[in-house]
Amino acid sequence: MMDKLKRVRQAKHELTNPHDSEQVQAVAEVLAEIERAQRAAVMDQRDTLDLDPADGVERIDKDRRKAEMVDLVDAYTPGGQSLVDVWLDKCAPADLDAEDPTQLAHYVEMSGEEWEQQISRWADTYRAQAGGSLDATDRDLADLHVEGQWGVTLDRFEMEVVQWDRRQALRDLLAAPSEATEQAIEANTEVLA
Repeated sequence: MMDKLKRVRQAKHELTNPHDSEQVQAVAEVLAEIERAQRAAVMDQRDTLDLDPADGVERIDKDRRKAEMVDLVDAYTPGGQSLVDVWLDKCAPADLDAEDPTQLAHYVEMSGEEWEQQISRWADTYRAQAGGSLDATDRDLADLHVEGQWGVTLDRFEMEVVQWDRRQALRDLLAAPSEATEQAIEANTEVLA
């Protein structure tokens, strides 16, 4: 009984501190190595056959990928980063200025009604600063604000941040490297055909 209780405490500690957990680190390392080896095989094929499909796919850094997986586990533990923060750090589109993930996470958590109110507040602020003389829709003014603040259009911000989906984020974090490897294989095949 004491041995079982000790194992339960150890498992709880490891899940609470995945960056310090030998088991979590070991699993992440194995998975990262599988992804690295698969991608390396595709890239080696390209090198051997002198293929250049210009798809931007690169070799996987095993240590970086391992750290990403541990960060993902950490996102599901008390006291760890949120899944939103991990996704913003690892997967946010390059053109989205995600330097302050906490600020962006605020918009992820908004309901549709709260988001519409936010658009109205931004528009009201712009109109007040212009002395009420701006002839533009709330969305036009919010678009101006979002582009200035985060470097993307309002529509793109809504698609990437406001309509953020937990399942899709998890898929992005877990499956994106394997999907990119699969697409690289298809690109190699297309170049060879």
